[in-house]
Amino acid sequence: MRDRTVVRAGYGLVFDVFTGISQLSQQSIGTWPDKQFNQPTFNFVGEPLTTVQDVQSQINTRIPGPTPFGSAGWYVDPKFKNAYSHQWNVEIQQQFTESLVASVAYVGSRTKRLDSNGLYNTAPTPGPGTTAEVRARRPFPYQTTMNYSLSRGQAWYDSFQMKVNRRFQSGLQFLVSYTWSKSLDEGASGWFAAENGASQGNAALQNFYDPASSKGPSGYDVPHFLSISGIYDLPFGRGKPMLSRGVAAAVLGNWQTNLIAQFRSGQPYTVAVVGDVANIGNEIAGRNYARPNLIGNPRLDNPTVDRWFDPTAFAIPVLSFGNFGRNVLRSDKVNTVDFSLFKKIPVREKFEAQFRAEIFNVLNIMSYGVPNGLLSQPTTGRVTSLAQGVNPRQMQMGLKLQF
Repeated sequence: MRDRTVVRAGYGLVFDVFTGISQLSQQSIGTWPDKQFNQPTFNFVGEPLTTVQDVQSQINTRIPGPTPFGSAGWYVDPKFKNAYSHQWNVEIQQQFTESLVASVAYVGSRTKRLDSNGLYNTAPTPGPGTTAEVRARRPFPYQTTMNYSLSRGQAWYDSFQMKVNRRFQSGLQFLVSYTWSKSLDEGASGWFAAENGASQGNAALQNFYDPASSKGPSGYDVPHFLSISGIYDLPFGRGKPMLSRGVAAAVLGNWQTNLIAQFRSGQPYTVAVVGDVANIGNEIAGRNYARPNLIGNPRLDNPTVDRWFDPTAFAIPVLSFGNFGRNVLRSDKVNTVDFSLFKKIPVREKFEAQFRAEIFNVLNIMSYGVPNGLLSQPTTGRVTSLAQGVNPRQMQMGLKLQF
């Protein structure tokens, strides 16, 4: 037996290149916000080349109108910069036997210049005022509200990671890993409608001009994640320590069991308010920027799919931003266990059959998805779906031939 301890450390700087769409196709040209375009036909493999003149003839107009302002759409800062990330880790490994190794590690990162997208050209401060007065407070009064991207987003990640790994020996292999982590950002968990994870664009950035006020758990933050996987060859059959002869060896021999189990925290989500309650001049429908004021405890002792949180714990702000944080609440924890049985059936020297019986979500655990976090709706607080990737128990069998 060997006893060996290894200490590893690492540091890295990663750049994320921001690339725009430079190729057009029939699928990529169609409906933009507030605009309808013809769908030009381009040449595909094996088709004649399409000239520039042919393409231009299929477009409504080659130049913008005399007054281009007032069109709501998606815009990007012309000085947009590539994101970068500083990453580091320290790991200690201990080898106990020839096949068993354990390790603990700290892994962290700090990311800058992420895509931070929100409602731009709204009034910088909420408050009373008529529609005309609010428009006059905008940075560009002659332009409507727009979805605008700046390379100013930040993210923080810290984690403790533990792993026990046994390489395949004596018919047994397993891997147990656990991560305790925290990921924070300022509403920059993704791009456009994915900035806020499960809540999508709702209340990702309540105040576009103050992104620090939206700092909170990332949409993909999973504080606890335990994963267990293993393979075990049953000790029966020829060459095995038990039932190595006779009919029992033929029936019970060459069986292999497989297990994959995962247990993790639920997904964070944001409670949002519908409408322009802060009176900042938002003119884009469906972009619910505001969060409510907290007046009670939204967490229930025994949540159900019909009432996952308490909507009465919130009040809708009037002519102001809400004080409730972003991605504070979480959905149901996710537990899944998959199990399978394989049996090898030798037929000839170079020919083998394998029977497979696989059961997904063998315990039939229903892990619920994210509830409706929009207030003042009939389905507020209600869960209407399962967690992503979770399905009711499924079983399948198959026969595989190898030669």
